[in-house]
Amino acid sequence: MKEFDRRRRIAALTQLGMDLYGRARFGEALNRMEDALALNAVYERALRGKALCLTQLGRAQEALAVAELALERYPESGLNYSTRGLCLHRAGRSAEAEADFERAVELAAEDYRVYYNYACFWAERGDEERCRRYFGYALEAAPENFAYVPPADPDLARYSRREWFLDLLAHLKQRAQSS
Repeated sequence: MKEFDRRRRIAALTQLGMDLYGRARFGEALNRMEDALALNAVYERALRGKALCLTQLGRAQEALAVAELALERYPESGLNYSTRGLCLHRAGRSAEAEADFERAVELAAEDYRVYYNYACFWAERGDEERCRRYFGYALEAAPENFAYVPPADPDLARYSRREWFLDLLAHLKQRAQSS
């Protein structure tokens, strides 16, 4: 396989995996991430995706090992800290997870995903105010990702019917329509 075609295939498999992940089809998503990693064992986005899939499948220790590899390989990536934070949290190490989320925000303040993951962390911890704050930051950083479809993420389910949650989404929808 030519190098360009191989890279394109890796990216396509990873994107398909992320699309499946977004539809809560975690087992299938994991398979696509593993297919991509078979072609490039240290492809950053596929490593992160694999770690996320494993956390959703309740395989926190495996997820943490994958997240550690991504962070070891790409130590300046805020998303890698965010992913490891989710894995640490699911492994019952929430204090360490919080430190990773803070580092993620420092490194990738412009990336909505670090705020979104931090909101999920606080939702799972039952801290509604911090969940609301970081979800709001995620929405402001990338309103186009949330303007029409509220996230179906089970991590935020406990607050997805709250008035503040629905108001934030309605505000973004209104803003998108007026643009």
